[in-house]
Amino acid sequence: MCGRTACALGADRIRRACVYRDNRGRIRQPEWRDADKYSPSYNKSPQSNSPVLVSRRHFEKDADSSERVIAAMRWGLVPAWFREDDPSKMQYKTSNCRSDTMMEKLSYKADGKDDDEEWKGWKLLTMAGIFDCWEPPDGGDALYTYTIITVDASKGLSAIHNRMPAILDGDEAIRKWLDFTEVSTQEALRLIHSTDNIAFHPVSTIVNNSRNNTPECLVPIGLGPKTETKVSTSSKMMLDWVKNKSPKKEEDDLPRWSSQFIQIAAPKRTSAGLMHQWLKKEEGDPCAKKPKTQ
Repeated sequence: MCGRTACALGADRIRRACVYRDNRGRIRQPEWRDADKYSPSYNKSPQSNSPVLVSRRHFEKDADSSERVIAAMRWGLVPAWFREDDPSKMQYKTSNCRSDTMMEKLSYKADGKDDDEEWKGWKLLTMAGIFDCWEPPDGGDALYTYTIITVDASKGLSAIHNRMPAILDGDEAIRKWLDFTEVSTQEALRLIHSTDNIAFHPVSTIVNNSRNNTPECLVPIGLGPKTETKVSTSSKMMLDWVKNKSPKKEEDDLPRWSSQFIQIAAPKRTSAGLMHQWLKKEEGDPCAKKPKTQ
């Protein structure tokens, strides 16, 4: 059910937003793994890379399990047992997994727990997930992927969808979910439940196209049959420019605003259109030349 997220923070700001206390009570900031593979975005879709918070112990067997790292992982789980040479050949949609069946399905068995981070303005929205590491059968770079766990929707969200992401509410819940050596799987699973401790609002349908990556993807909009879509100042400037600018001008003269995804197609010159133009001319000019007939 979760097909879009947003994380517009830079890599360093994400580190500072993920500050925590380790088992010794020390205040720490998690280190990045492959930060160059992460790009901030207002409109993340499956197959894109997102910041995922995990225990360092997954990568370093002798590390303190309470220490954390941030890894850039691809959204959409590719299990380690997948034997095709191309992960895109995975036949199943694994961007989400249901909490009530994830312990039974082969796709999600023996995976590590992760905490997917998404910035929503006040604090990070921490969604519980699981990840795995897939290695190409013929050798090559390992691919880390993840999936977001979903639960039954809370009362406040049930009118929108019957499922919602499993949200880890608070530092203690995050600690228990990540520290897999100190917290049993069964205890961790008890953290997975719906919550009403979340703010939400409707956004524009421009998020349906993952190529649209502007702050407008997150701007609240009104709902209702008489509500008009709000147009930003930059969008109005673009529309005014399209209306007033000659189409013969060079393309390099185009303005480069964030709302450049707005496009107005030129009308096609069809026979019906030419006839319509001629009729309008006839009405205004009785002496106009009539079209030839065959």
